[in-house]
Amino acid sequence: MKKKTRLLILGMVCLVLMLNAEAGQQTQQQKPEDVIKNLVLVEKTQPVPEKMKPGFDSITARDSLAMLSYIASDLMEGRETATRGYQLAAEYAASLFSLWRLKPGGDKPDMRQAAMMARRMEERPPAPAERSYLQEFVMREIADVSTSITLEVRPGAQRKTRNFTSGVDFMSMFSGAESVEAPVVFAGYGIVEKRIGWDDFKNLDVKGKIVLILSEAPGKDNPDSPFQKDKELKEKYFPPVPLSPFARRGEGFNKAREIAKLGAAAILQVQNSVTDSDMLRDMAGPRAVSDERPIINRPRRRLLLPGGGQQMPWERSAIITITREMADAVLESSGQRIDDLKKKIDTDLKPFSLELAGTRMTISTTSTSTLVRCRNVVAYIEGSDPALKDEAVVVGAHLDHLGKWGDYVFNGADDNGSGSVGVLNLARAFALNPDKPKRTVVFCLWTGEESGLLGSRYYVQNPVFPLDKTIAYVNMDMISRPYDERTLNRMARMMNIPLGDEIFKKIRVKDFLPVAFSAGAGLDEVLKSADQVVGLDLFLRETGETMQRGTGGSDHASFASFKIPWIFCITSMHDEYHQTSDSVDKVSGEMMEKVSRLVYLTTFALADR
Repeated sequence: MKKKTRLLILGMVCLVLMLNAEAGQQTQQQKPEDVIKNLVLVEKTQPVPEKMKPGFDSITARDSLAMLSYIASDLMEGRETATRGYQLAAEYAASLFSLWRLKPGGDKPDMRQAAMMARRMEERPPAPAERSYLQEFVMREIADVSTSITLEVRPGAQRKTRNFTSGVDFMSMFSGAESVEAPVVFAGYGIVEKRIGWDDFKNLDVKGKIVLILSEAPGKDNPDSPFQKDKELKEKYFPPVPLSPFARRGEGFNKAREIAKLGAAAILQVQNSVTDSDMLRDMAGPRAVSDERPIINRPRRRLLLPGGGQQMPWERSAIITITREMADAVLESSGQRIDDLKKKIDTDLKPFSLELAGTRMTISTTSTSTLVRCRNVVAYIEGSDPALKDEAVVVGAHLDHLGKWGDYVFNGADDNGSGSVGVLNLARAFALNPDKPKRTVVFCLWTGEESGLLGSRYYVQNPVFPLDKTIAYVNMDMISRPYDERTLNRMARMMNIPLGDEIFKKIRVKDFLPVAFSAGAGLDEVLKSADQVVGLDLFLRETGETMQRGTGGSDHASFASFKIPWIFCITSMHDEYHQTSDSVDKVSGEMMEKVSRLVYLTTFALADR
């Protein structure tokens, strides 16, 4: 049944526009021979090492599906962070950790009340109780965010004031309750590239001011532009394709962040390649909807870690995308229009910036906030070597999903019930295996991943084992949906990987598994060795210090931000991603079994070497 509804969620539209314009540095297209070099193709599998065999054999497709059927059931109500459904799923995982006799790695009990009672009764203080499996913390929930902008211009002796409306004149990424009042300056494209002698901020003081810029870079369609001649700059400012859902959290070039380092109070951005008509069309509703997907109209929920902590790469500086009409109003005191300034810069290929005399702007944001309790689930198997057991390998997956919206339950079977089952598979396997690795293995199920990796970010700030003793983190996110030729081609386009007939013939598509990992820790050799037993067709993607496109969208990014070596396993991106149709009947128990077994052998080897 067709229904008309307003699907626009303002912040999401703004995010999409900014990501398309400022996608950051992209990986260069690889040569076919380089792709083949990164493939791990096993012709004949090897026997499981005897010391790991009992745990390996305990991981089965049947048990994986049994656990997933509960975690992704309607009873869990989509496992949204800080809801009853998530708490049920967390208690279920904790009960399994307890059943398998893993050591709890959560909170120590608060003994203050018991001690006070003991003193009152003149009794001996009680002995400290054992830790819980739950690591509880508090997050701030932000709702009802509203942003308003007032512009004051003094052309000569006159004073003009104009108010602008969110969702009509601009799209805001501001959150919380904050207000900015400051002068406005125009800084061209907002770029500093010293090697080509380009500096939009030369002789322009932006500290404490609101900065108006154009997105992208000069000369988008001009082959003589230095931003077109230089391949690296072209990829940096004119990304060839939009980002995928999994790349939105990746680290790369962020123009707004660089401008914020100069002390800018806020940033106004005009889309270089998007007309006002296109922008307004995106903001206006109702829009056509697909009959194949649920029609949902729900305000966006935002959760924040109080105190902030370390800022993650995707957390952008305050930026507001504005229409050209609004930009022209801001520029009124200069007698210029934004398209005239754009044309001048693109034609001369020289920076052109302006102080906007007598121009001030007030940006006011209001919101409501409440505190909510959230929980990670943490357990561990202690290492067998007295000299090394204080070091740890952490295995994790996010347990949360999108929740229940109206009558619709987003079960999140693949995302990320499957990865959560992977962690449970490993926890039981290590518990059942008589031989333990030398180092401790920590098993974590994270909350708040869908809201910004909040659970894993809390953990790295409050680890069970010190981060300087954490030798690696292994992450599983969406491990139950095998590739087919269509989804493999989609992945190849997203990663700029040429998949010709030569490569297709070498790959067993249903056994294909991309594995990203951080460089420098020898993780590829451990993965290759483990796969000789499992026999998946691995595509290994080594990543340097910056999280490249398609590798930064899950909880390993929290560990990467602290320079912890990491591995990230993910199967196929599919049409059910973040839809109510992501249900248990579509997953592959066999794929969960294979990925879990691969990660089990990899983790054991890392903890035992």
